[in-house]
Amino acid sequence: LYCLSYHVSAVPGDVYNNSFIMGLTSVPAYYWLYKYGDKLGRKKCLLNLYILTMCSLVVAWCDARGTALFRTITVQLLAFVTARSCMLAIASLMYLYTSELYPSSARSGLVGLSSMIARAGAILSSYVLVLDTYDPSLVYIICLVAAALCFVLIARLPDTTGIQLPQTFTECDSLFKGRDSVVVEDLSRIA
Repeated sequence: LYCLSYHVSAVPGDVYNNSFIMGLTSVPAYYWLYKYGDKLGRKKCLLNLYILTMCSLVVAWCDARGTALFRTITVQLLAFVTARSCMLAIASLMYLYTSELYPSSARSGLVGLSSMIARAGAILSSYVLVLDTYDPSLVYIICLVAAALCFVLIARLPDTTGIQLPQTFTECDSLFKGRDSVVVEDLSRIA
């Protein structure tokens, strides 16, 4: 997310207008997440968002390499905005998803550890942008590889939608093995 946020100057057009457009991308990203986050499930949402991100990054990478197929400003900006919108939704959904994976006894510490690792990624993203001086397509390749790696790792995790949160590490283990998970029937009756 930070690589794409910092790399807004590489998109053709005025950097101020592009920054404004990038700011507006949060509205549809969060609306989509609100509308479909519970309907599709956390895991399906994340996987679909990563697929869309990777497709958008491939289009942006082709543009950075100078492929004539994608040389219009509209396509370039649309690919960049789509990738950034998806990354915003992914970042928001990951905080929810990771907190549902951990048992209650260790949830706050492990979510804090996840957040610390995300901050380390944010720090590294400023160094990745230095690679733009050597080859403009390297930023997109690194983001594409990171998105593909996250896709593969998330595909191995269980879906937590409608399942009672684990309270102990034993329950967490059974959630990962796909057995003895308690499904919450109707959440509206609880409230």
